[in-house]
Amino acid sequence: MRPLLSTAFCLVFLIVAGAARACGGGDPSPERWALDQKGYAGLGAMPFLNPANDSRLNLLFLMIDVDPKLRPKDEAVSKGVEKIDFYSSVLFSRPDFTDACRTAAAARRGKDGAQSAFADGEGTRCVSMESGRIAFAAAVEAEPALSPEERRALTAARAEIAPSCRGEKPDAAALPAALAQIAPSAATAQEFASYLAGADAFYEGDFDSALARFGKLDSARNAWLREAARYMTARALINKAQIGAFADFDGTAAPNVTDRATLTAAQTAFQTYLKSYPAGRYAASAQGLLRRVYWLAADEERLAAEYGRQIAQESGARTGLDGVDLVQEIDAKYLTAAKDHESRDPILLATQDLMKLRADGAEKSLSAAALDAEASVFAGREELFGFLKAARAYYADRDFSATLQALGAPNTTPRSYVAFSREILRGQALMASGQFPAAIEHWTKLRGTLANPLWREAVELGLAMSYERAGMANKVFLPETRLASPRIRAILLRHTAGPILLRMAVADPQASAEERKLARFLLLYKEATRGQYANFLRDFSPEGLAEDDAAAPDVSDLPKSAIFLSSPANESYKCPAPKAVVAELATDPRSSHGLLCLGDFVRRSGFARFDAWRPAADELGGAKAIFPGEPFSRGDVYQRLIADPATKDADRAYALYRAINCYAPAGSNDCGGKDVDKAQRKAWFQTLKSRYGATQWARGLQYYW
Repeated sequence: MRPLLSTAFCLVFLIVAGAARACGGGDPSPERWALDQKGYAGLGAMPFLNPANDSRLNLLFLMIDVDPKLRPKDEAVSKGVEKIDFYSSVLFSRPDFTDACRTAAAARRGKDGAQSAFADGEGTRCVSMESGRIAFAAAVEAEPALSPEERRALTAARAEIAPSCRGEKPDAAALPAALAQIAPSAATAQEFASYLAGADAFYEGDFDSALARFGKLDSARNAWLREAARYMTARALINKAQIGAFADFDGTAAPNVTDRATLTAAQTAFQTYLKSYPAGRYAASAQGLLRRVYWLAADEERLAAEYGRQIAQESGARTGLDGVDLVQEIDAKYLTAAKDHESRDPILLATQDLMKLRADGAEKSLSAAALDAEASVFAGREELFGFLKAARAYYADRDFSATLQALGAPNTTPRSYVAFSREILRGQALMASGQFPAAIEHWTKLRGTLANPLWREAVELGLAMSYERAGMANKVFLPETRLASPRIRAILLRHTAGPILLRMAVADPQASAEERKLARFLLLYKEATRGQYANFLRDFSPEGLAEDDAAAPDVSDLPKSAIFLSSPANESYKCPAPKAVVAELATDPRSSHGLLCLGDFVRRSGFARFDAWRPAADELGGAKAIFPGEPFSRGDVYQRLIADPATKDADRAYALYRAINCYAPAGSNDCGGKDVDKAQRKAWFQTLKSRYGATQWARGLQYYW
């Protein structure tokens, strides 16, 4: 959920930081611009195998390696990569990627290839009401032994089946009277009518009656009736078996089935159907419901083996689900519900191992001995097993030499997620061990071979961090080494760049209008608030500011460079335009009027906490900032002016007023700088009221917070 943002500060800050860190005031966001992720990443993620990724995402990557057709097209996942996204704070969005995978799956199936939404058995028994009606009508129409009158009567009767499906007592009402018009001698029509009676009982929840009806159709004349009745027998059995198994309907990961005999019968019935109809109309659904039987029976071994077979079958029709839906089912029914069971399938086991390597303590750790004991499971998948050994050395032991040794020789043209993840991990180990020249060389070679936009930006993130930590952040912007990602460049402009780099970005013909606008804003703002007053006056260009806003007028979230051209607000404490304020400070950096007006500019502009947060040392933008001077703090300014005996009375009164209001209305500091306790704020309030009681600031203040 994205919070609503009300200040320009938040809008700028969202370029580079999680919304919670920027404006929400809550826990730090887990979304970090770093290749090393410390704990579960939530909706944010990495476009490669990583312990912090949601288990569903890692599993999906591994399934894509098995079946490349599951991979979405590059253009479907490139949104947000090729432009500055002022809301996104993540390198990679799991929902965006899974949506692209679903879209690709739908395109492959085509308009007429929609798959059953209940293939894994979720939903009520009534989920097949409409598809069942269509299939029944088609079978009736195709049966030559039926007369036109019988077809009309049967089709009309099927349309009248409309149960409540909310678990009420079964409705004992007979099928519509139209069925009574079918002559007893019309054997085929009577078999269709018997099927309808069974379907009516099934949808009403009278499973015993349904079983009796369907059981009589095992040797029906019509082939569809024989197949459908056998399938519906299995469905009736599983629905009967799970009565009372859930405290809320399907609302628990641990169902309690007491009717084990019926559940066993359901398993046999589904297996019988699949043996008789391996490519039948309902094979995908039967296979999915058989998986549900294993889950209901808490048979983790068979469930994991079945999922392994489904993955190995790639996107075969028997899966009945697109890749994302199958991943969701595996996660809910196995990875989460049976997390203590270790699969004998290499894809599932690799997913479980990555979960164990998370650093947030949510999963049990993975020892070297435990991983070695899994070697036989990964026979034939040595590349994946080697990656897991390297990942364990990196994340669990922090042994970077062992990580590199486990990875072996580099592959500069990776095409699978496993191969790409190995090369990302190689770069991480080089960076973590301080081998920045080698890391830069590795990232540069790798970057030149990649077409996937998500992979390319991940590599650029590693390259940018290597440049930054090697003291060469300027290479991100130089023509011969320029990085393509505008999001990465924006982060470095925001946190790392000094005046030279910002001026280069303002004048860069390759930069977008949005990037030039951001660079000019950052340059002027930092010069104004870090004491670089003469430089501000030299870089101040009304024409350039107006040009920036004209060139990027539709990006409302972009910081408004033209705010530096704004007229002073109509407030009681009189201040000139921003340029005049800076000029006053250039003449006298200690001017109380100039400092208070600069504080008001920052306050009115919404930048009060612009410098309140910096990325951590292991994140992009976390290296030492190049821009000279200290970040501006209104709180510190007010405290200095209050304590300075040279401050004019009118300015001190206003400083007191503003210092107290820093804590309105909740008592938390909104002005930056060192917090002051409530006792000090009370003393300020009393001083304002007693010594400066005649001022409008004293009269206008009723509380201290």
